[in-house]
Amino acid sequence: MESRQPVALTATETETVSVTSRTGDGNTRPHERVLRSDRIIERSIIAARGVAGVLGFLALWEVVARYDLLPRDVLPAASTTLASSAELLGDPAFLGQIGATLWAAFVGFALAVVIAVPAGLVLGLSDRLHAATATVVELLRPLPPVGLVPLLVLVAGQGLEMKAVVVALGCVWPLLVNTIHGVHSTDGTARATARSFGWSQRTVALRVVWPSAVPSVLTGVRITVSVALILCVGAEFIGGSRDGLGSWLLQQSMLPGGIDTVCAGVVIAGALGLLVNAAVTALERRFAGWAHREDS
Repeated sequence: MESRQPVALTATETETVSVTSRTGDGNTRPHERVLRSDRIIERSIIAARGVAGVLGFLALWEVVARYDLLPRDVLPAASTTLASSAELLGDPAFLGQIGATLWAAFVGFALAVVIAVPAGLVLGLSDRLHAATATVVELLRPLPPVGLVPLLVLVAGQGLEMKAVVVALGCVWPLLVNTIHGVHSTDGTARATARSFGWSQRTVALRVVWPSAVPSVLTGVRITVSVALILCVGAEFIGGSRDGLGSWLLQQSMLPGGIDTVCAGVVIAGALGLLVNAAVTALERRFAGWAHREDS
């Protein structure tokens, strides 16, 4: 038998084999590194624009206040408001009010998730149930939760229960609709293929439908988490809650010269909502970033 002699590779062929081996063993391919770098640059540009927008808004605010385009008792200067905000962040009593609002918003939001996500999966998987409940959902969705605060105060009092129910009522509908949409967006071929392998409806729901619905569910979470904070503060303000940021703002607004403190509290509330939204967005990219990459 004739023995084969080893074939010498040229430098170009050696480099090709080297690149192939590096990309074939699971390491990042060159084009993937380029795409990742482009995404980082794009996010940096978006962040820079956001910072520039905030600085421009603060500058405009300062000019309007300094030149008395609006009365000082209506709009204090931005620098004064930021200084008051820094003082409030060092006040343990104020931080306790923030904590009470965050806890009530979290409880109400968690209640909405526990109700809306399983219900959305069931309604999304059953066309008959979805058709039977669609009219009821559309009738209840427009109801403003804050408008129910007087009734809820009579039923649940002015404490945590009232605030949590208001938040849950406001968050449950967007979460429900987004979950149903995520279920309906599942590839029908994938579901049919899974059923052809003998998978039960429950297994198909857990292993095919749910992973496909996750991006839509997380989008609903990102939308409603900021709504939860707004509703909680509104419920505290209107319902005369004993604690929380809304109750604190109401008390400060009744004090002489309290406009500086009220504006500072509003700025802190806005910054808090921004931080929560950024955290949920990072969570969405972590667990459903593949969906956004496919869309792009």
